[in-house]
Amino acid sequence: MNFIADIDQKNIAEIFGIQGELLRETVTYLSKNSPFYIERLKTQPDIKGIEDIARLPITTKEDIQKDNWGFLCVEKDKLAEIVATTGTTGVHVFIGLTKKDRDRLAENERRCFSYADVAPQDLFLLSVTMDNLFIAGMAYYSGLQRLGAGVVRVGPHSPKRQLELIQTIHPTGIVAVPSFLNSIYKQAEKDGIKLYSTTLKKAVLIGESIRNPDFSSNTLGKMVERIGSVECFSTYGITEAQAAFCECPHHKGLHSHPDLVYAEILDDAGNPVRDGEIGELVVTTFQVEGMPLLRYRTGDITFKITGKCDCGRTSVRIGPVIGRKAQKLKVKGTTVYPKAIENALLEIEGVENYVIEAYTGDDQADHVVVKIGTHYGNTSFKDTVCENIKAKVRFKPQVEIMLPQEVEKILYEGGRRKPMTFVDNRHKGLHDAQL
Repeated sequence: MNFIADIDQKNIAEIFGIQGELLRETVTYLSKNSPFYIERLKTQPDIKGIEDIARLPITTKEDIQKDNWGFLCVEKDKLAEIVATTGTTGVHVFIGLTKKDRDRLAENERRCFSYADVAPQDLFLLSVTMDNLFIAGMAYYSGLQRLGAGVVRVGPHSPKRQLELIQTIHPTGIVAVPSFLNSIYKQAEKDGIKLYSTTLKKAVLIGESIRNPDFSSNTLGKMVERIGSVECFSTYGITEAQAAFCECPHHKGLHSHPDLVYAEILDDAGNPVRDGEIGELVVTTFQVEGMPLLRYRTGDITFKITGKCDCGRTSVRIGPVIGRKAQKLKVKGTTVYPKAIENALLEIEGVENYVIEAYTGDDQADHVVVKIGTHYGNTSFKDTVCENIKAKVRFKPQVEIMLPQEVEKILYEGGRRKPMTFVDNRHKGLHDAQL
């Protein structure tokens, strides 16, 4: 591995030069070692620089699902770890990592933590799982270890357990899903614990966005940032790319690592969009040994930010993820992503949990049912939910009031390790979707 520690301090021309060489190395490696890409790159284009990346083929998740181990470039006995995607959008995708890949993953996360001003003297609660083929827990653990910081592997145990550890071992930081951190805050308020007087000062947040496209805090962001003594850093990770992006203290986008990944933003036709324009994030991995990827469509909608950040780094940044491309809804002429509905729901007191379901109506258009888990069963509460959603997304969905435990069963149906808050039943009618 040839990690370039100061690459994000170099000028753009130098970065592009390095990335061009890394791209040539990756294409050559894949052409010799990946059964999938050997077939795809039969007519291999002449790669002179990073600008030639547009001449290379696109890779999709469906490609990996159809021929998962056709992407493997080493013998299986050289793998040190196998991880998997959550399977929320279909069949699980398995990713094999060699020892070198684990080292690359640790370096990626070391940089992310350093961008968030985490230091060797810090002690972090790791409040995400490290089991069930989940890459994030392992990644953050190895990154903190590589940085020299201390780690407490508590996992996503109850908020009470988290608070007990905060009060007894005095961590300075926490890695958690934002909604879970909010549950810890709620428990602290219920128990009369003043978190601002504890040692907890940083939260590195995964899995859910806490920013609007203009970098202001969204509803979830405001909820986790209400403890002013705890600074929150948003991250974005891609299991398939074995990579993550992270905010710096200026909170103006998620920094990439140019010698580990190359980011493009493409439109539906596969053409690059201008900086700042919305499109799909497409990534190419560098310095991956086990399962490198060329121009992999992530399915996530965001935008690219170039130019030097206020922190001084020159690396490309991406904006907050606005939604999943496959989840884009068109309801009564309005384009909306489920995340916008979720932000509306998070503002309503009494909403314990929720599931957003989409289905195809008799008019062949998209329709939405929002199932709310609450202990408030009256008509006025349902009206409040409807009106709050309409104010945010400009249409009023069908709302069903349920008990929180009923919604919980839907969220984790089939033994999922992550709650599925959006269920896409389009191309089914409402009756079929509910069977």
